[in-house]
Amino acid sequence: MLDQLIASKARTFVGTFHSTFTGYINRMRAYHATQRKLPGHEMGIIQSFYFNPDHQKDAMRKYTPIRRPFFSREFPVAWRDIDKSIEA
Repeated sequence: MLDQLIASKARTFVGTFHSTFTGYINRMRAYHATQRKLPGHEMGIIQSFYFNPDHQKDAMRKYTPIRRPFFSREFPVAWRDIDKSIEA
């Protein structure tokens, strides 16, 4: 868990696509990006990349709606507008 916390605060992160370890780091990175209002946070984009597979390298650099498989990555819906209130 300590290495995930450290990686979540890095300027750039490179992980593997089918890794729940990487997925949790990316979720924490997105929380930090939203809190600090880093570039791209409005669209759920974070400065993270995937080492493998090659065609997924920039998957976290563009908005992606939820799709299967759910377990292996994080989706922007998990952190976008997380601090907005719910209107009754």
